Formats: sequence, structure tokens, C-alpha cells
Amino acid sequence: MVKAKPLILSAEERSQIDIITRTRTLQVLIVSITRILRLKADGNSVDSIAEKVGLNHNNILLYLKKFKAGSIENVIFDAPGRGRNAEITDEEKSWINNIACRKPVDLGILLKPGHMQN
Repeated sequence: MVKAKPLILSAEERSQIDIITRTRTLQVLIVSITRILRLKADGNSVDSIAEKVGLNHNNILLYLKKFKAGSIENVIFDAPGRGRNAEITDEEKSWINNIACRKPVDLGILLKPGHMQN
């Protein structure tokens, strides 16, 4: 019988695969959340729910808190986070510099009496 060759992975690739492997899929997460809500509705303690679902105590509390703050949809579909900071492109920077270095009159802005003029 031919021996199977192992797949060669770099340390970075192995790390990425490990992270993805530990990530819960959306469907599994939704089932877990609904199970948490059902178990709590049946009167189970947070610790017993955590043991039955395989999550830690804090995760159970977080999902219950989200449910109390809204609805089932509030628990399942997280609000967007802060996200990535907006980046200003070189073209936008050039446009800003161009505007900043012009006189207001050149831009069609008339100064009101009493404003300083240079």
C-alpha cells in the first residue's frame, strides 16, 4: 500500500487553518443561540446551559443580554462594528490641498464686509 504524502504547510498557513477550523459557522451559531434561549426559557441556569451548549458562561450571558435588549434577530445578527478606518486616496488628498491653497475669491466665495482680506 502506498503511503500518503503529508500536505506541507507553512507556519502561517497552519495558523490560518487552525483559526478557521475553530470558527463556528453561522448556521451552527444560530442553532446554538436558539438552543440557549430555549433552555433559559425552560428555567435552566446559565452554568447548566453553558455545559449543555459547549460555550462558556460569559458567552451565554452575552446572548441573553442581547436578547433582553432587543429580539431574536438582535441576538443572531450582530450590529456592525466600528469597522475599518476610512482611507483618503492620493487623488482626494490632492483635491483637498488644491482647495486649501486657493483664495476664497478664486472659488467664487465672496467675503462679507468686516472679514479680513489678505
